[in-house]
Amino acid sequence: MQAQCNRMKKDRAEFTDELCRRLSEMLGSEYCTEMSQVRKNNGVLKEVLHVRREDSECVPCFYMDELYLSYLRGESEPALAEHLANIVREECEKVKKSVEQYLNKELIMDRLFLRLVNLEKNKDFLESAVYTIFYDLAAVFYVLTEENDEGVKSFRMPKKVWDTLELGTAAEYFPRILENTERLFPAEVFRMDERLHVLSNRRKINGAAAILYPGVLKRLSDTFPGDFYIIPSSVHEVLLLEKSEECDAKQLNSIVCEVNEKQVLPEEVLSDHVYYYSKSKDCIFSMTD
Repeated sequence: MQAQCNRMKKDRAEFTDELCRRLSEMLGSEYCTEMSQVRKNNGVLKEVLHVRREDSECVPCFYMDELYLSYLRGESEPALAEHLANIVREECEKVKKSVEQYLNKELIMDRLFLRLVNLEKNKDFLESAVYTIFYDLAAVFYVLTEENDEGVKSFRMPKKVWDTLELGTAAEYFPRILENTERLFPAEVFRMDERLHVLSNRRKINGAAAILYPGVLKRLSDTFPGDFYIIPSSVHEVLLLEKSEECDAKQLNSIVCEVNEKQVLPEEVLSDHVYYYSKSKDCIFSMTD
């Protein structure tokens, strides 16, 4: 029966055309829909439905993977279109009310935070972003727009807007934005055993940036007898492993590469090698060899 129902479903192209048609009818001539390929973290391409309104900076985006999956699971096209239309109207109204405040230099400075991503794998989108470099990683600046129990909403700070506001260099503002990040997303550590800890933030989202928080690694070093490795589990967390003769950087790099290839989502890969924290120097080193 399930197989028969699936055969009656539209293919993805037909579904996309029908959804866009229904959505356009519901929203009216003030809005237009368009499809594009969006490059996410680490160069992963996603098919996205954009909805634009001529007199607004608001451009809500919807991932077709999720929409088509909802359709295959039984959600009707009219219901999906109505749901998207309601979101578009609500988001555009929010943007209309708030666009001016996000162009306010003083206000935006308190909402800026950063995320760590792979530098090489994201070089295309970094051309229009504001960021600083940390070894093979990029600390990218974002603006927090909303935070509640359901999650957070933010947008990547466009280089054009940064230049318009005459904020100077990213390196100049990096310390303040790092303080913002720690305040907005405090570090959280989970101790797996005496030799291994997990470091992230309280939301467990994009928590790898916690390795940059001032004093965090130094405080954690008190729980280890000596130096330790920083293993980039994903963009969301890192593992802190006590240095020992049992496992060297070369072995760990091999493990990280294998895990990234087989177990981590492509868009969530942070780096293919480990880092090293020196307790005496209070400094992180990259272990590429």
